[in-house]
Parts: sequence; C-alpha cells; structure tokens
Amino acid sequence: MRVRSLCFAVSVLGLSVAGNSGGDSPEYYSLGCPSSTEPRASQKQQLDAITDYGNLLYHQKQIDSAENTYVAKQFINHAPEVPGNGTDLAIKTLKPMLATSTIEIQRVFVGSSADGTDYSVTYFKGISSVRGVGVIADIWRMIGTCLVEHWDVAAGVQNSSNPIAYF
Repeated sequence: MRVRSLCFAVSVLGLSVAGNSGGDSPEYYSLGCPSSTEPRASQKQQLDAITDYGNLLYHQKQIDSAENTYVAKQFINHAPEVPGNGTDLAIKTLKPMLATSTIEIQRVFVGSSADGTDYSVTYFKGISSVRGVGVIADIWRMIGTCLVEHWDVAAGVQNSSNPIAYF
C-alpha cells in the first residue's frame, strides 16, 4: 500500500508547520538517541524519518531495526499495551503483537506545537487475528529525527452509517 505522507497541521494537538527542530536539547542525549538520528532536523527530514520508521516497523516488520534506528533507548512511553519505557521493553512487546497483525498506514503528519515541540502522528488501520480491526493514532514527540516520547490512541472499528467513518 502506498503511504501518503503529508506535512499537515493537526489541530487536535495544536500543531503548526515548523522549520527546524531540536537544537541543543539535553534530552536528545540523556534519553539515548541513536547515532543514526540527528538532534536538529527540518520538517521534511522528520517526515522522512517517521515514514521510514513506519515502513520498517509495520510493513517490513523489522522491529529491532526500526526501534534501534529511530527511537531513543530510554524513550518515554505512555502506550497502555507496553508496561514501561525504553526500546528493550517495546521490542519485546511489539514482536508478538505485530506478528499477528497487518497494518495499513492511512496518513503520516509532522509539525510543531505553539511552544516549538515537534510531533508526528501516524494514523493507521490495524487488523489483528487476536484483536480484530482497529483505528490507531501513533503519536511521537520528536527531537530532530529521534523519537523520544510516545502515545497511542486506539479504538475498535464499529458498524457505522457513515460510509467514510474511520478511514
């Protein structure tokens, strides 16, 4: 499936189009961003990074590679299905979960909040042999091209009279 990548402001998060991110954030180093990432990045570089991360993780199912290339070793994780922070625990949790799932990425967004914090949102359809069909917004706070903080917003797909509901 073709991934549609868009530079788009997400009003729910109050995002706006940004020029340059990161800077000299001590968090980039204290959270253990991989050497394959950059502490400063343009919005295009961030979009490229999060798009490649999604392709590695969801389509190629190269979970170790995706996490070790783009995610801070000690990233902050608010996702309810992963019981803590860091890539080691995320990899351990994601491998069995993604082994039984198909992911159809619908949209990828990057932008900055009013205070200059950079975020990405990957919106996708998840099809799991265990959990059924769901709609998920995978939200990351970014420093440069490094993913440093994560949230998931998910819901099961229900019957709807709206023919374009969810997707």
